[in-house]
Amino acid sequence: MQFESFERENPTINVSALIDVVFILLIFIVLAANFDRIREMNILLPSAQETSQATPDALQLTVSLEGPLYVDDQEIGEEELTEKLRAYREEFEVLVLVSDGRVELDRAVRIFDKASAAGFESVSIATEVRP
Repeated sequence: MQFESFERENPTINVSALIDVVFILLIFIVLAANFDRIREMNILLPSAQETSQATPDALQLTVSLEGPLYVDDQEIGEEELTEKLRAYREEFEVLVLVSDGRVELDRAVRIFDKASAAGFESVSIATEVRP
């Protein structure tokens, strides 16, 4: 008598959809962390009625009210700002100053002066649209 034999199939799980979902979640978390970085520093951007979009390939220089400066998410002192900006000058043409609106004008002028000395011809100030 011959019995019918069944071959067992090894179950497989298709993880490509899972990888896609995890990758999208990772991108969302990274983007959300960048937006929270400015909120954590308690920076109140100045407001303006006339604004334009910054170029996406601009270097961001973040200036807190009394604290340190941040270039490309790296904390630096004001005395080493010119050399650090010179290093980034080859890669970026535009510098965007993300500064607290309450920063003293004297400090902002010193930062603009150092950016000019580093070779940046175009420096913009990040603002919020006035309601």
